[in-house]
Amino acid sequence: MSAWKNKHLVIATLMAPVLALIAYFGINAIVGESPHAAEAGQSYLLVEKPNCRNRIGHCGLKNGDFQLILSFEKLASDHLLLKLDSVHPLDGVMLAMVEAESGDNQPVAMQAMGTDGLNWSLDIKRPDPERHRLHLVASAGQVLYIGDVTTSFMLDESS
Repeated sequence: MSAWKNKHLVIATLMAPVLALIAYFGINAIVGESPHAAEAGQSYLLVEKPNCRNRIGHCGLKNGDFQLILSFEKLASDHLLLKLDSVHPLDGVMLAMVEAESGDNQPVAMQAMGTDGLNWSLDIKRPDPERHRLHLVASAGQVLYIGDVTTSFMLDESS
């Protein structure tokens, strides 16, 4: 007797994927977080995009529709001009280059490049991607956005 002649087995084989999809979307609807607007007085983490780990010269940080883009310009042999571009006007940006082992360094305020609050810059020493990370806090409309970024994107093939 073939197993496929058993009607219970055939129905169970057809219903299992349907029940799995219902369970997947049902659990997501019950416990999943729905997107909501940023609330004043709260802080939100920024996610480091994959391009931050490559030597391409820019790095993106994102949380919902809030996005920051870090890039740099070479100044001297051991200094860089770190640039930050935002899609939303920022009230201020604090940045610290920290060593992975210690994790502490005093943050420094980035300077606004214009009055719109969309472009910011800071002169920093050239980081060592094996040891240094960037910690930043951006303020926009009484909301804090916190990011932690690798410094690998600040290298180029000639350095």
